Order: sequence, then structure tokens, then C-alpha cells
Amino acid sequence: MKKFFCLLIGTILITNAANAKSEYYASVKTGVGDTAIYQDDMKLGDYLVKDFNDGSRYDASGLLWGISAAVGIDWSPNSMYVTQNPYSWFHLRLEAEFGYNNYHQDGKIRLGHEITNTVKIKFNDFFLLANGYADFRIDRVVPYIGLGLGYSFGNQEWTVDSDVYPLHDNGLLYALYAGVGYQYSDITTFELGYSRIYAPAEDDGLYVLGSVRLGARFRI
Repeated sequence: MKKFFCLLIGTILITNAANAKSEYYASVKTGVGDTAIYQDDMKLGDYLVKDFNDGSRYDASGLLWGISAAVGIDWSPNSMYVTQNPYSWFHLRLEAEFGYNNYHQDGKIRLGHEITNTVKIKFNDFFLLANGYADFRIDRVVPYIGLGLGYSFGNQEWTVDSDVYPLHDNGLLYALYAGVGYQYSDITTFELGYSRIYAPAEDDGLYVLGSVRLGARFRI
């Protein structure tokens, strides 16, 4: 009996693999969000009020904007043992993504009501990511989660009053994703999701880039 069940399970797995469906796609995404900067044990982020030990206060606001393109493969096992659909409700996607993030922050250091320093932070980041996603199809609605690992080619520029301090931030980054897609047609799926990218900053600092992204995938 034990051998029979093992043989049955093995047959099911082999049959599903044989009937699996793979498709290739291209995608584009753009989004806006905010950023937290961790540098020298300080957090400098959007819409932040930071109190220092000397009684001064740092007020800041900024905007993150990004755009990216990707190519990938969408793999779905046959679902004859799960649903009546031709292919399963569960899909795996692997993709290579190339993108660009741009961030500007304006800040002021105040002591009481007096502005003692003005601060401007610029961050430009080109990145490469290898992403993996799990899709959970509910008819045409497709919730998904994912993660990515890649490399960042970043540049910072801090301007304190009139002094400019350029910095270079290259290194490994990783990303987390969650969102929902809508399969508009057999070729096109629209997406609305949230991404959170952890990018390196100089002197063991860290950029945490959070953005809401709108995109589309096209079967090729």
C-alpha cells in the first residue's frame, strides 16, 4: 500500500510537470514613494522631525520616483487535480529587472525658531535585480508576493548650506514586493503594488526606498 501511494504521488508530480505551461513576458513599472536614510546612527527621512541632543530640530520632506523594465518567465503547473481551469491558480515568475530611482530631500535645522542650516540631499540609483514572484490567481485577479536580490550603482550629493559633499554608494541590495494584478487580456496584465528596496549608503549607511508602483506585463 505504501509503495502504491508513493507511485501515485510520483505519477501526479510527473504528469503536472509534463503539462506545465511556461510563458515569457516583458514588463514596465513606475512609482512614487518616500525614503528613509540611516546614516551615522541617525534616521533622516521624508516628512520627518528629528530632535537632536543640543535642542535643535531637523525638518525634512522629499519625494522618491522610479522607473524600471524587466523580462521574465511565468511558469504554471497543470491544475487538473485542483481546479477545472486549464492551468493552475498558482504561478511562479522569475525575472531580470533594470531600473532607476531618483530621490530629493529638502531639510532645515532649526534652533528654536531660527534656521541654522539648510540641507539638500539628492540620490540617484541605477540597479539590477533578479526577482522571484508567487502569483495566486483568482480568475482575472492576481495577488502576488515576491523578493529580489541585486546590485546598486548609486550616487549621493549632500548640500549643507553652500557646501557640497558627493558620495558613491555601490553594493548589494535586496527588495520585497506585494501587490495585485488584473489580467486584462491573454497578453496584458496590469499591476498595482508596493516595493521596499534596501540599498547601501556610504560609511555603512542604508537607504530604505518604499514606493507604490503601477505597471503592466505583456506576454511575448
